[in-house]
Amino acid sequence: MFSLNSFFSRKMTKLFDLCWLNVLCLVTCIPIITIGPAFTALYTVLLAMSKDQEAPVTKMFFRAFKENFKKGLAVGLIYTAIMALLIFDIQIWQVSQTETKPLFVTATVILIVLLAMLGCWLFPLLAKFDNTVKNMFKNAAIFAFKYFPISLAMGIVVVGYVVIVLEWFFNLMIPFLFIGINILAYPWTFYVRSRFDKYLEERGSADTIRENTSGNQTN
Repeated sequence: MFSLNSFFSRKMTKLFDLCWLNVLCLVTCIPIITIGPAFTALYTVLLAMSKDQEAPVTKMFFRAFKENFKKGLAVGLIYTAIMALLIFDIQIWQVSQTETKPLFVTATVILIVLLAMLGCWLFPLLAKFDNTVKNMFKNAAIFAFKYFPISLAMGIVVVGYVVIVLEWFFNLMIPFLFIGINILAYPWTFYVRSRFDKYLEERGSADTIRENTSGNQTN
């Protein structure tokens, strides 16, 4: 049971790696502007872990963080700016006394959910393929709407999860540090990987996209 090659040992090692990866992602997200590279590196490792092909987690994470820093930074800044604008907008409408307040609050919440849905594909795509910033957003939208029911459900889950974490932050701070991101990201990785694999099979990996040199990364 406690052999290094036993099922129990392998699962405990993977659990430790997931917890450590969660810590690495949160630490590198702290400057805020590095959210893009951090999440790209996170999904690089998670995509490898979903196939049991991960290298040492720390080394793989920081290699992906460095190699995708420029593009991840650009995508992350654009995405974060749009999300911040929507959150700021909903804060304004919440204190508004106009009769149209419920309509605009609802519309903004829907936009936040749609943006979260887009983000669920955006960072795995960055981690899997090599492409321009514009095409990253375009491809994320294509995947999100191609698999709309699942993507929408995931977007709603992400938004609801973030609201709960922020509401109970001090109670959830320790578990969030170790597993807060990967509790959603790791299961989601298996789904997006299956969709990516299907896409590559249908189109041919050398046809319209080329895989990133950082291992499991997208364009």
